[in-house]
Amino acid sequence: MRWGMNPYIAAQIFNIQSMAKVFVQSCEIAALKDDGKISREEAKQLNKIRTATEKFCKELEKIK
Repeated sequence: MRWGMNPYIAAQIFNIQSMAKVFVQSCEIAALKDDGKISREEAKQLNKIRTATEKFCKELEKIK
């Protein structure tokens, strides 16, 4: 964390990064809900979600 970073903004960045990780986990659980398996199409969607979430979190990390 940079010295000039507002600690409240830093906390909000941490919070949204945590929520983003929970979102990915929730999507994985949701993919299993209907039939207990992750189909090929669901796996593709989950990979896109995971990749987008990781990029988002990395961009937020650059701000801190």
